[in-house]
Amino acid sequence: MKQKLTLLFAIICGVAAMLLVKMYLKNELKRIRDQFEMVNVIAADVDIPLGTVLEKEMILKSLKLTGVPKKSVTTYNITYDQLDNLVGRKFQRTVLKNSPLLWSDINGDEQRGGGLATMVRENERAVSIPVDMTSSVTGLVEPSDHVDILGTFTFPSSKGDPQLDTVTLTILQNVTVLATGKETTLSLRDVAGRSGGRRPPSYSTVTLLVTPKEAEMLVFAMQKGRLTLTLRNPSDIGSARDLSNINFNYLEKKVGEFNDARQDRLKGDAPH
Repeated sequence: MKQKLTLLFAIICGVAAMLLVKMYLKNELKRIRDQFEMVNVIAADVDIPLGTVLEKEMILKSLKLTGVPKKSVTTYNITYDQLDNLVGRKFQRTVLKNSPLLWSDINGDEQRGGGLATMVRENERAVSIPVDMTSSVTGLVEPSDHVDILGTFTFPSSKGDPQLDTVTLTILQNVTVLATGKETTLSLRDVAGRSGGRRPPSYSTVTLLVTPKEAEMLVFAMQKGRLTLTLRNPSDIGSARDLSNINFNYLEKKVGEFNDARQDRLKGDAPH
């Protein structure tokens, strides 16, 4: 009898484990699909000057569909099914070729775009972190860029000696920048349209689009250490899964391996 109960318990545990694995794989597949899913939005196919009125024939000649990651789309973007609403509208900003078209670029729809709050998607939050010239890639990070966030922390040694340990790790990857200082995508366009591309003033904060849990983590990390941004290519929407926490001992052991790997990449990139 005891053996039967043991066998039954083992079977139940096995079935439960299979269900949990199946649920995990399903959620992981959904996460990957959501990460790589692309959405078509309207973009400029040519430079569109300030004051241009969009007539039907011009829409076909000056606009195009362009794919952007679904997680990057906000209420500012114009989609294909909204094209009819553009007929007869005047541009209140200069829009450069290949730039996604925004509702706030269209005269009479300034409020449709709204302020920063309307750029925050449902179930997400905007949070600002302090940066300097170094941690903001020499101040070259701009609104709509995507960045990774690294944190460096110093804490007492786990060995109990008086020395302090320092560790650097990647906290979040592929985070959308909503604003740099008080500059958003809209204000940058306005500056470019009025002054021929004059860069906005320097900034000491960057506002990021994150989930509530990520916001908690960033605020905690901001209080305990130093945050640094690394800039991503817009088309790179993947996530690195083999990152390690970096301390001095790890760096000392791995520095040769890192340089060997870099040399292999350089050889692979070299023209044949």
